[in-house]
This record gives sequence, C-alpha cells and structure tokens, in this order.
Amino acid sequence: MIDQRPTWGSVGRYHSVDQIVASRDGKRPVSRTARELAELLHQYDPELRQRVERAFKQWNLIIRDYLRNETALRLSVGDDTRSVPVIVADGLPQPFEAVIEDLLGEAWLLLNRPLIEQTAKGLALIDTRYDQLTNYTPFQPPPATREQVQHAGEYARRLAEFVQKLELLKRIGEIDQDILGAYFFRVPKIELYWMVIGVMAATLGVSAEALTIVVLSHELAHAYSHLGRDIDGGRWDTHSFARTELEIVEGLAQFYTAVVCERLEHRIPAAKEAYTRLLNLQSPPYKAHCGWTEPNEAGGEIVRVTMIQARGRDITKYADFQSILGVHTEQLTGRERRKAGKAAGNGEGKES
Repeated sequence: MIDQRPTWGSVGRYHSVDQIVASRDGKRPVSRTARELAELLHQYDPELRQRVERAFKQWNLIIRDYLRNETALRLSVGDDTRSVPVIVADGLPQPFEAVIEDLLGEAWLLLNRPLIEQTAKGLALIDTRYDQLTNYTPFQPPPATREQVQHAGEYARRLAEFVQKLELLKRIGEIDQDILGAYFFRVPKIELYWMVIGVMAATLGVSAEALTIVVLSHELAHAYSHLGRDIDGGRWDTHSFARTELEIVEGLAQFYTAVVCERLEHRIPAAKEAYTRLLNLQSPPYKAHCGWTEPNEAGGEIVRVTMIQARGRDITKYADFQSILGVHTEQLTGRERRKAGKAAGNGEGKES
C-alpha cells in the first residue's frame, strides 16, 4: 500500500510554485473577494496594512538574529548569500480565499467579535447593578428601563453565540497550509498577507502587530531550516525538503516560532499570547512539536541536532524524524544524569 501522507511541497500547495509562476501570479489583478475584504478591513481599521508593515520592519532583523542563534544556521556564509525577501502582499492565499468568500457577508461580525462579546458582558453587568446605578444622580431618570437593558443584553449575547458558531474558525483550523503568510521555497521569498492577519487578529482577540511577529517568525523559520548552512556547510536539499512530511517542516517552524516568542516575551509579551491562541486553532501538523521537548536551551539543542541530522540523511518521514529525536533526547538526558551524579558525588566527598 502506497503511503499517501501529505508532504510540505507537494503539487497543488500554493507555496510550491517556481520563480516563473510566482512572478506571473504576482502580476495578476487582485480578486473581487480580496478587494471587498480590503474595503471592509479599511472601514474596520484604516491603518491595518501600515501596522503590519511597521511590525515587520521593526522586528524582521531581530527575529532573524534570534533564529540564527537558535538554529546555528546561516543564510550568509562568506560570499555565499541566500536572500529571502519579505513582501507584505495585497492578495489572498487560495486556501483562505476559498473559505472567506463564502462568509464575506458575516466578516464584519467576525472582525468585531471581541467587541460584541464584551458588549454582552457589559450589559449583563449593568443588569446586575441596575438598582445601584439608578441611585446615582446622573442616572435620574434612568435612560433605560431594566427590561430594556435585559433585552439589549440578550440580543448581544445571542449575537455573540451566532458569531461563535460561524464556520470560519473551524474551516481555517482544517487547513494544513500556511495562510497568514507563506514561504515560497522555490523562489525564494516570503509573503505576509496583511488582510488574513487582520481578520485573524480580530477574531482571536490579539493585536495585528503581535500576530505579524508570529507569522514572520514562522515563515523565516522555514527559510532558515531550508536554506541555512550548518557548521559543515550543508543545507536542506530542496527536492528532499519538498518531499518531507508536514509534521517535520511545520513542526520545526512552530518550535522555533515558540522559541522566538519566548525570547521576546520581556519586550512584547503579546506575541506569545498570539502564538498560543493561533496554535489552539491550527490543524494537527502545526501541533506536532508540542510533544517534542521544551523550548529551552536543552530542548533547543535536541531539536537543532535532530534537524541537522535529518537534513543530512534525507529524512522525509515523520516516524524516522521522531526516532532520531528520541535518540538525541535520551543521549542528552543521559548526559544530564551523569553530570548530576558527578556533582552529587563531588559534594558528598567534600562534606565527608
């Protein structure tokens, strides 16, 4: 029986196109759905695109520096430099557009979901404190009866429930491709989709800036894991990279995104929150890394060594990757146990 598990760069995945096709696609007019969504987002936040661009420009070099340190991989070694430009794109990735075009009429509700939910909570609070509020002079006579407040609260509560039941989040969670941004590995280049970032930031209740950091970290992690040279000068062969199962490629990108968000927590804690909320929504391949190890120094060493070995040995199956990961985890754990034992032994000797 032939293994049909999806691979990261298989035909049909929109980020798998080559340079010629990517260039041609970039010249196509923006679709009607994208134009309508852009207008809706402009009404919601006229500065949204600029906010995404500013966040990208502010954090781009910082994130790249973190990734170089954490992966020990370099896009530039001597005269050999692999440039991976980042573009804030006006269009929509096909997987997202296929979902949003069916829900465009409700998109304004999704954008205002946090506000609607807060309105319902606020009206519920006013209802419980109605008698106390009417004792205050500014509320004499009361601008609304208790019954009117209750009716408005019930309306807001039902509207919030309606928004929660919209299928956008569920359908997005079923997509196993990057849709907030994309690493076009055959070009190479990265695109950040400001409209998707805007929709998802509003829906998840996080800032566009924080989510931009998460998306940029993820896509740059793809670039570094693919094109970055290791200490021996090796890179991930592009053909092998394309044939690798999703759990490996997306797992690595997610692991290093988590690490970057941890490193940035003292500067912008909202990024870690955005990463966590997005992760809860995503499909299983994006959660593969959750069972690997902790995003700390020891965990980073385990994942880094496993990644380098997997690249060098043309490992494309997730089961094989997990085996290598297990070996290095056991080796590091064993070393830590031996160190602890020696430290304990030295301590006992001094005390005696």
